[in-house]
Amino acid sequence: MSESNSPVFSSTKSVDTDPPPPPPPPPLPRLLVSACPTAPTTTVSQQHAARQSPYLDKLACMPDDYLLQRPKPSTFVYKPIHYFFYGTLMKHNILKDVLGLEAEPVLRPAKVYGYELANWGQYKALIEGQQGTEVTGAAYLVESADHEYKLAYYETNAYILAPCKIHFTDGLGGEEGGNSAYGRTFMYAGDAGALKAGRFDRALWELQMGSRLPPAWEREDGDGGTQVKTEGKDTQE
Repeated sequence: MSESNSPVFSSTKSVDTDPPPPPPPPPLPRLLVSACPTAPTTTVSQQHAARQSPYLDKLACMPDDYLLQRPKPSTFVYKPIHYFFYGTLMKHNILKDVLGLEAEPVLRPAKVYGYELANWGQYKALIEGQQGTEVTGAAYLVESADHEYKLAYYETNAYILAPCKIHFTDGLGGEEGGNSAYGRTFMYAGDAGALKAGRFDRALWELQMGSRLPPAWEREDGDGGTQVKTEGKDTQE
């Protein structure tokens, strides 16, 4: 049997599965190459060290004992203010004794609008009124903080200090050439509704006593007031 001269093919064929490498990028134009930024030659820490801090510059200009210095307190300058009186303080002798004045106090006739007076025992009490209502009295220019303290001590905590607009009625004018001035007055500190109705003023009682009214002492009546129990009897005040 003679050998055949025909070529012998293998049943397996090696196939290269790796893709060919990509071609190199084309060179950049000359203008673009010159415009490209160069890599920094310093590190980040070196850049921070070279950057000057404005706080350090300011601190370097301070004196050596800067941290030990304290700012000087500003001097308090008292500004006189008008007070509106409507009761016993309208009497010259009482106001003079309360403030400890040597000379007679100068009281100016004045009025305030939007208020009304109510009776609190034998004293007058200023409360909120209807629009247009007015209360006549007297205005006095308080010239020191010590005098303001003495006035508040005289009025007790049954009254609170409130801002108001005082209208002078003597024709002498007020602040900035007008006939009025912004000042202060003492108003009733309790329940104005209870004061006008003649009921027991729980708000004022708690304010003056510094505690709440015990529940065993009170009973609400049909008119919204408070009845205080005294010796086994209910008395409305």
